[in-house]
Amino acid sequence: MNLTLLLLTRLVGLLNCIGKNMPVIRVVRLESDPESEFPAAAVMARMLASAAKPIREVPPNHSRIERTLPGNPNGLTVEQHVFPLCSMQAFVGPVKRVSLFEMSEGKSRRVKPKNVVFCAERAWDQRTEGVLMKQIEDEFQDIVQPILRGQAHSIAPEQKHAIDRMFALWYMRSRHRNLGAQEIQLNSVSGSALTKTEEENLEMNNYMYIRPGGKMPARQFNGMRLQQLINDYTRDLDVLTGWGGIHARSGEFIVPHVPGHTIIPLSPNLPL
Repeated sequence: MNLTLLLLTRLVGLLNCIGKNMPVIRVVRLESDPESEFPAAAVMARMLASAAKPIREVPPNHSRIERTLPGNPNGLTVEQHVFPLCSMQAFVGPVKRVSLFEMSEGKSRRVKPKNVVFCAERAWDQRTEGVLMKQIEDEFQDIVQPILRGQAHSIAPEQKHAIDRMFALWYMRSRHRNLGAQEIQLNSVSGSALTKTEEENLEMNNYMYIRPGGKMPARQFNGMRLQQLINDYTRDLDVLTGWGGIHARSGEFIVPHVPGHTIIPLSPNLPL
């Protein structure tokens, strides 16, 4: 069954939850489901409760990731960079590697920027990766690439919000890169029985879904929670008066695994 037929026959209806500074979600449902009015409300209630909890400083151990269909026909992003891949290019040496310092081992090694050590493994859904996060990263790169090329030397006041959003994105991704389980349990909803193909088609088209028994893929829930946390933390960063560059007179700046201060490294010699 193709996606168009799926949406018109087996799954009909679009539930939007819209609120101030809150994510907009689209949850598909079965027309015959007597609880069809409740899925979006159940998802949003669980997300708001989760987003209100304290942020973990150290991500928990992660469960084994949920694999895609063989060959990943929808091109879903599985390895998701926590620090933007484009930003890592400024730290690449002549052999197209970056220097990675392993604190547990007390030594450095050279690795490619696409190494999985820099990535979450399908910790959030495609909607979050390809729409929300890409927009934030693209707006940030539009600001900092001219600085790295020496074509700009200051940050305009109207650019502050985009940089705030980038720091909030990096800060939250680093703390939510691991999933303790691959599904979460929702209350008072039954869900829909879908094939793996149907599920991936829906995810690629930015829909959420609930599986039988009220179970939801944890990556979809985590993506929505990340959107809320990023929005909230960006608002908190309004207290900052602005961003500026710091040039190193000696030594080099590093990119931390988990950021703790409002510093965004742009190159080994220049952070914001």
